[in-house]
Amino acid sequence: MKSTFISGLINEESDSLSSQLSLWHHLTLRNILQRKFTGWLADSDHLGDFLQERSRTAAMRDTVNLRAWKLNEIMLFLKIPVPEKFDAYSLNAVGTEIEVQATALLRKVDKEFSGVSPDDMVRYLLIKIINNFSEQFKAKDSKAQNEIIKNILDILHSMPEDQQDILKRLLSVEEFSPDMIRTAIFDHTLTTALESFMMMVRYTIYYEISKVAIVLSGALSLYVAKPYLKSFIPLFMFLFSPIAVASIGVGLTWWTDVYTNRQIRSFLLPVMVMSSVLASAKVDTGSVKVDIKSADDRISKFIDHYNHRYLNLD
Repeated sequence: MKSTFISGLINEESDSLSSQLSLWHHLTLRNILQRKFTGWLADSDHLGDFLQERSRTAAMRDTVNLRAWKLNEIMLFLKIPVPEKFDAYSLNAVGTEIEVQATALLRKVDKEFSGVSPDDMVRYLLIKIINNFSEQFKAKDSKAQNEIIKNILDILHSMPEDQQDILKRLLSVEEFSPDMIRTAIFDHTLTTALESFMMMVRYTIYYEISKVAIVLSGALSLYVAKPYLKSFIPLFMFLFSPIAVASIGVGLTWWTDVYTNRQIRSFLLPVMVMSSVLASAKVDTGSVKVDIKSADDRISKFIDHYNHRYLNLD
């Protein structure tokens, strides 16, 4: 399977898929406003609690069903024709088209991104997560900081020795240590090193770096969405004020609701595609080699499930 999106989709697990689908369906303008948007952004997590509850509900479904559900939602949003049945060729073609459109969509919604490939997109989003974390890290108490640092060290030490050596050289250190990691986060050298690292090593190392990104952010998809959503605050506050409703009418306010929800999904979709692309690397992270037969079996089972699916997408 040439499409890294499809190769990863069939590897994604229930917790990741359910979180993504919860965000996709319930991170809406009305839910944000109803659950004190500004308080949520300040980590008073009314909305986060609601999304976690919806995620737990989604996670009760079969994992293969969640994979098919995610694929359907992305195809519908990108206006890719949803086939009655897939075969390996058509599934690969759809996956490739999703990668191309997601990369183009990120260029449209984030003017700082100028990449042209899924590889560019993944690297950009991972670095964005890590780069934006420094200030968040400083605001946490020492206990939380120490736990994050411990998790990062565990990830770094689990990497193959040759990759550890490259990263040590980029960080100008002889050994990884808690103080070194703390300093590297504060002065952004961790971001610079990881960005250079991803340019030097094989693609599958992105999966390891994504573990660091998730440790730093807590919840990758939600964290990426937050900086984008902050730019909507003034528009939200105006369009749903009593004066605005009286002035522009309910119809236009409804249109704004629909438009804004589509914009939110436009920010989320590249992250969802990135999640699948990263999962494609799980089959080859250093010493573990790709099992082609096993991968083909998973694709075959997914196609069979999709072609006989009974999805409840409410």
